[in-house]
Amino acid sequence: TTIMKNILLITADQLRFDALGYQGVFPVETPNLDRLAREGTRFENAYCSNPLCVPSRASIMNGLLPAGHGIYYNGSGWDTALPTIPKELGENGYYTVAVGKMHFFPKRRYHGFHKRIAEVYEHNTWLAEQGLTVPKGPKGDGTPHHTESILHEYNKPAWPHDPETYLTNWITNRGLKELDDIAGTRDLDPYANEPFFMWLSYLKPHTPCDPPEPYYSMVDPDSVPDPLPPTENVPEQLKGFRKNWDCLSEGEVRRLRARYLGNIALLDEQIGRVIDRLKEMGVYENTLIIFSSDHGDYLGDFGIQQKSFMHDISAKVPLIVRGPGVEAGQVINEAVSQVDLLPTLMDYCQLSYPDTRDDAGERIHLDCYTDFGDGCSLVPAFQGNDISPERVVVSESAVYGQHIMLKRGSEKYVYYAHADGSYELEFFDAKADPQEQNNHLGEVSLEDLPDDFRSTLEDTLSRSRQHYGKSYAFGGNLHRVFT
Repeated sequence: TTIMKNILLITADQLRFDALGYQGVFPVETPNLDRLAREGTRFENAYCSNPLCVPSRASIMNGLLPAGHGIYYNGSGWDTALPTIPKELGENGYYTVAVGKMHFFPKRRYHGFHKRIAEVYEHNTWLAEQGLTVPKGPKGDGTPHHTESILHEYNKPAWPHDPETYLTNWITNRGLKELDDIAGTRDLDPYANEPFFMWLSYLKPHTPCDPPEPYYSMVDPDSVPDPLPPTENVPEQLKGFRKNWDCLSEGEVRRLRARYLGNIALLDEQIGRVIDRLKEMGVYENTLIIFSSDHGDYLGDFGIQQKSFMHDISAKVPLIVRGPGVEAGQVINEAVSQVDLLPTLMDYCQLSYPDTRDDAGERIHLDCYTDFGDGCSLVPAFQGNDISPERVVVSESAVYGQHIMLKRGSEKYVYYAHADGSYELEFFDAKADPQEQNNHLGEVSLEDLPDDFRSTLEDTLSRSRQHYGKSYAFGGNLHRVFT
């Protein structure tokens, strides 16, 4: 009989792939995540489907690129008929619970979860019930990129209340209580079949970077590496986005980077508490733990803040997997995607979509691009088998217009569509230029794309066209997609 494993998916919001201790890039210590990486397999070239919260989370849940699920902006909800991880696992014996930031739209959707707790908006209600106030900043013109809003959000003081009331700790405490409830109501003996799937989702280190002390002052701003300089030869869409951030001084950016790292140190500490609880429950060795984020953060690199464009620091994410059946100390360098999580968990749990058994009835590993989605199972990689080096991984964005990233090996192309039918194309070579300082803009055209890159781009464009006429809600108004 199959022994059903518990699954704990932990995500942080806006966490760069290079901002964990084991990467050695920033002065931050993350001993718990470093240990998960040592005890499991880490994917060094994992990409989000879209470097923006809601589209990325939709892809994590349903295994589709935005071209498939149609979500390109934060004010959008996806079709409830689509499969999701909790829906598929919940129909096969799993208790499924969401703890923390889901950012579903409408915000009270369940999408297959049996239970949802500790969503970010509930934290404000809880604080008010405790008699604690958190000063609100100016709304500016209703966008997060208005000068007044930026100066307020990026210069927040330290959290003024008990650290246990800070959002990161509060989400952890709610998650620990839920684990206690699970331990009390489910049979979690290693040979039992009452497993749980928990998505524990943290908002931080997403701005504002306002952790409580000692984390707020933990990192000396002068010890943080300088931001990468703005590059001159950039696509029009990036120019439009970049001009928003000129209001922040060099010192403000440096202090922000330091406080961001403080938030990561706090996050790591809280994840350590969760791991300790799994050990106390006796289920740590029978639990698959996946750690990732929904996208990265520019943090002043290239003269930009936030995300939504396709440099690695925005579109690449950490991905660590540790648990039964996962090889320890393994580093996978082939490009993978967050759309792989749904087929991976289906495969790992030995659950089948239609047509995923051979003629003899034996399960086959879920291969790429079958009828159920855009992802591939990573289970063979957990077991030390090679991943196809041929795959072209896609990420899409629609901020300031449509752009599509294509990545394989050290090659990355980014296609920018313009309203008049023209386009711009960037090319990055990760081997020669790991910090992406040279984007070769204007030096390559669609005719120069290798055949499989071009066919992947054409397929993504043709699938995305079905969404061109759609609208999304932002700032109380409806806007058209890709404008």
